[in-house]
Amino acid sequence: MSTNEKIFYACGIVLALSALVVSFAGLKMKGFPGKALPVVILWFVVLVVTATTFATRYSGEEHEEKAAEYAEFNEKIEKGETSGPYENEGGALGGETEENEEQAEKEAEGSVEGDEPVGPTEGSQEGKGAQTPEPRGAEDEKKKGDEGSGGNAEASATTLKLAADPAALAFDKDSLDAKAGKVTIDFENPSAIPHNVVIEEDGKELAGFEPISESEESETADLEAGTYTFYCSVPGHREAGMEGTLTVE
Repeated sequence: MSTNEKIFYACGIVLALSALVVSFAGLKMKGFPGKALPVVILWFVVLVVTATTFATRYSGEEHEEKAAEYAEFNEKIEKGETSGPYENEGGALGGETEENEEQAEKEAEGSVEGDEPVGPTEGSQEGKGAQTPEPRGAEDEKKKGDEGSGGNAEASATTLKLAADPAALAFDKDSLDAKAGKVTIDFENPSAIPHNVVIEEDGKELAGFEPISESEESETADLEAGTYTFYCSVPGHREAGMEGTLTVE
């Protein structure tokens, strides 16, 4: 407890006790306060001014402490020092390091010495000996063609709007509804305090992105019918109430 806080509470207690004493004396003593009225008034004026002064100082100290905490937390966010499943040294969602990313890129291009090309090939699919990698994007086109020829209905896509409260640790909605299929959450955070959105089912995190501040971010996930939870993974924010229910039908 700081000195300003101690003095503020002390003045408040003395002020309350003085009011009780004066009230009791006024009821029991005729003519009170009489000539002592200026002294009584001066006493209360001094107590009120002192309490107000130190209350202002105490409030300023609290504001400075909060500002310092937010600044320190934002600095940790920028340096990647905060805990959470979406903040790591590699900067990749899911915990990949830069070394793993480079290795994955080399394998995808088939440039790793002694390795076979990664991904399905025309030869392996048609039963021929040739190992020719399919052109990039061919798999997506094939899927689209299969959907059209097979008569399967394309999965529905839902876009949901969600925002952080600029003045509190809260979302603007505590429930969202979507259709089964691709579900996109367009998230807006107008606050300087970092927030994010993570989708969870039975304690398992399915999708999410790193915390942002004063900006917007979107997250898309393929979800089956069921009940999911969305929340902010910044330490302490979920506990403060930044979570809700996502119902998929």
